[in-house]
Amino acid sequence: MTAVATITSRTATIAAEPNDQLSAGIDVVYPSIFSRIAARLCARQLDRLVEGGTRPQPGGALEAHMLRLGSIGYREHLAGELRRRGTVVLCDRVMSLSPSRVNMPAVWDAADLIERIEKRLLNHHAVSLRGTARLRRLLADWTGPLHRRGSGDLCSELRAVLAAL
Repeated sequence: MTAVATITSRTATIAAEPNDQLSAGIDVVYPSIFSRIAARLCARQLDRLVEGGTRPQPGGALEAHMLRLGSIGYREHLAGELRRRGTVVLCDRVMSLSPSRVNMPAVWDAADLIERIEKRLLNHHAVSLRGTARLRRLLADWTGPLHRRGSGDLCSELRAVLAAL
């Protein structure tokens, strides 16, 4: 609602006008606490649904998950996680410590793509939820190309994430 105040002498009049969304008949339903908890517990399955383009039900767990993926704070968290994994690889490479669980040569080769994805996530413009869900799946996949014993090509996966963002 939009409030308009008119001040004449010592009295104030406030007229409330409906917002464009409300006047258009669109109901705004925010997910309940149970939907948000379910979204956190079933995040991997919901990422698959987001990547597939499933439309959420108002107030459901999928909508709660999509709101979380689109939030700036969560995008900053994902960018920080991506940066942390890249930094671990660079430090391991320089200091020659025992090998970590991260596929060092693949991350070393994909450093430019990691930096571009990080910048895109930290940019305060809207990003695609499909790309964010795809990045989440890549970071969480213990058998994927990001990990030392995983399979696949990290550069091609990161290019696909960047294209989806």
